[in-house]
Amino acid sequence: MDVYTRTLRFNHNPLNLFLKTERKKGLRIGYMEAALEGFYLNSIETGMHPQKLSDLLLEKFYCNDTEAVTGLFQFLINEGDRVSYQIMLPYLLSASNIHEFEEIIRKRFFGIDRFVRQGKNLYNFVKYTEERRDPIIWINDLERGIVGWDMGLLVGLVRSALGSGYITKEEAWRYIEQANTLCADVLHTPEEIDKSFLIGKAMKSEKIEDWDRFLSCYSRLDKYRK
Repeated sequence: MDVYTRTLRFNHNPLNLFLKTERKKGLRIGYMEAALEGFYLNSIETGMHPQKLSDLLLEKFYCNDTEAVTGLFQFLINEGDRVSYQIMLPYLLSASNIHEFEEIIRKRFFGIDRFVRQGKNLYNFVKYTEERRDPIIWINDLERGIVGWDMGLLVGLVRSALGSGYITKEEAWRYIEQANTLCADVLHTPEEIDKSFLIGKAMKSEKIEDWDRFLSCYSRLDKYRK
């Protein structure tokens, strides 16, 4: 969906005034994912038709029932892409170029094509942002990791599952609050949350056009970081 290329759907839901701080922070973690999918930003409701949400869960994540979505939620909470990222990052930062990184990884691990692919994507993405100078991806951003990516995706999926009728609203809020708890120790500002999501999202694709979409979304969220 390219709704975000025109405008962000910020839903001024009056009920949000009564939300707990943890719930508001949990929703904020999902802003990048919400913007990319064309969801309302600050509401647990997505503003999308339930059938579209069901199609999204099925086509992108092969989830078509409660068991499937809750299994995916637990994977993101327990592991996500964070595990492979933390294994890969020290080798990526210490290598003098991408070819050295690939050689080290292939010697160090067996059956590690996923690390190589995502490492290459991340390396090239960071180089791409260096050329653009907007945003600047610092070493500290990389070292903070991609819990913002895993949890931002989780929040978006939870909202989709709620809209599809796979989980209840209270179940959805519990997952969203858990996402906030997992992020809180590492990511302390909206900018850090969005960069963490951006890094994780970008390393999943090798296409510059995808990176441009993600960067455009990141830039458009700037006013919601104040």
